[in-house]
Amino acid sequence: MENWSEDLKDLKGIHCKAEYKEQIIEEHKGNPFIEAIPRKVKVEDFFERLYSVPSFKDEYLDLDAEERLTLVQQIKPSFWLPFPSHYDKYRALYNMIKIGYQSRNPLLPMYNRQFAIGWDKIFEKGLDKNGANFAGNIQTAQSLAEIGLSGMGKSKIYERILKSLFPQVIHHTEYKNKQLIMKQVLWLHIECPSGKSVGALTRNFYAKVDELLGTNYYEKIGEKGGTIDNLAKRMVKVAALINLGVLVIDEIQNVHKAHSGGDERMINFITELVNTIGIPVIIIGTFKAMYLFEKSLANSRRAVSDMYVENVTSFFLQESWEWKEFIENLWDQQYTKTYTPLTADIKHTMYHQTLGIPDVAVKLFIHVQAKAILNGTDEKITVSLINEVASKSLRILQPVFNKILRGNTSEVDKLDDIQPDWKSFNEYIKEASHRMNFYGKTAIDHSRAIQQRNKENLLEELIMFASNLISEPDLAKSIAKSVYEASNGMGVKETMCAQIAKTAIAIKESAQAVKSDEKDSIIFKTKKSTKIAPMLEEGDIRFVVKQGQARKFTAEESLYEAGIVKDCKELLSHIH
Repeated sequence: MENWSEDLKDLKGIHCKAEYKEQIIEEHKGNPFIEAIPRKVKVEDFFERLYSVPSFKDEYLDLDAEERLTLVQQIKPSFWLPFPSHYDKYRALYNMIKIGYQSRNPLLPMYNRQFAIGWDKIFEKGLDKNGANFAGNIQTAQSLAEIGLSGMGKSKIYERILKSLFPQVIHHTEYKNKQLIMKQVLWLHIECPSGKSVGALTRNFYAKVDELLGTNYYEKIGEKGGTIDNLAKRMVKVAALINLGVLVIDEIQNVHKAHSGGDERMINFITELVNTIGIPVIIIGTFKAMYLFEKSLANSRRAVSDMYVENVTSFFLQESWEWKEFIENLWDQQYTKTYTPLTADIKHTMYHQTLGIPDVAVKLFIHVQAKAILNGTDEKITVSLINEVASKSLRILQPVFNKILRGNTSEVDKLDDIQPDWKSFNEYIKEASHRMNFYGKTAIDHSRAIQQRNKENLLEELIMFASNLISEPDLAKSIAKSVYEASNGMGVKETMCAQIAKTAIAIKESAQAVKSDEKDSIIFKTKKSTKIAPMLEEGDIRFVVKQGQARKFTAEESLYEAGIVKDCKELLSHIH
């Protein structure tokens, strides 16, 4: 940037001069906005550029406690581990920006025609039956919703991708020996103000643009006031003037339903930005924002077009590759005098206390290291130390995490910031025609929702499987149906087949063990039994207790034998 003047150096964001690159796709050729976008990075380069850890030197371990405590605090802002799913999102974002500019080529007459008509009028008129705006242009922009658990890094993913791999402002001066004086704001990230709506959002938008370009839109337009419609029209005009590539709206759950111009108006506004004006939009929010999509999007055909995608993310599963990779990389960032290896017990404890949520895990790791350093002596990290620190620093979260780990779904369903209300959201999934991607625990929940969509096909498969094991058709059908209904249609197919097989074996063994004249009676009784309990995983506490009851153990004795609870003496031995 050494060629820029001093006034440009004072502006926020990365500014660069346009450098045009040859395009392979025909629709991208001859469009300065598309040709000026940096080339897509390869997977290996992506991970190298986004991976980040604090600087570490062996001599740091010789520093005094206070200095090492300062180094520990650098873990959170410096540590970032990209995953394969992040590259998928980068690829989608990159394509989203390019495709959005296809219908906004500054060299074509349509571009100037829309400015001549007026973006406020185009916004007001909306689309005709053919999907064209008032100027006759059919926009190519796409929209994306990134919804999920707080602390999983939804906002951070896009922030790091955009800041690391894209300039924010591209300055055009000349294209193919012809003058082209234009500013192209490739991306803009704004937050949805708490308890407010479109009006407050527009003011946030002006403030960010002014910060980026040195303009005074906030003073000239933002403080004018007026109706929600007028505020929206003014923002649309500015977004078109700066040739915005993608607008990222964060914290969308802050939209207040009851506030003037609440959820319905916000979704309509975003829809018109995409479909009528042609600006791609990414919405980011927690599961609290689900009502926006369940109600507004499900009822608005234009809002859920083929070019709309939803990513839904929940916490990592304990056995998942992502959690293993994350905790192992994080664990290397130790500034204690004694390096503590990551054992299976420590890994399990860290998951139990953080539910595999990266943001929570990093914070707990920082607090645990700080406590170990302040304790002095060998500064070793132990399971008991992790539990002690978590009981204080995470005491607000622990009751919620414990309910989830115990499988108390009736209580967890009430916590709309932890996971969606799957009963109502499943209905939305079944009706949705747009593409939805699921990550973490929601991927499993979604696969079960898909099963419900294809109930008849699944039942037929289960009945056919049972018929291969049981000679009586009616009995096979009854068992298959009972197994399916025992899980309310949400069981894993393979698990249900295993349960059918187990039931079929039990029937055959029972039939062979009794006299021939009692055989029909046993089969009849089995046939009448329609209530089959869902299978429990061996690691499930309920499974452990149930197995113990069969051996006349109390619940406490069962859990102690399984190593889930510890003897008081064993716990006290760790407290020093």
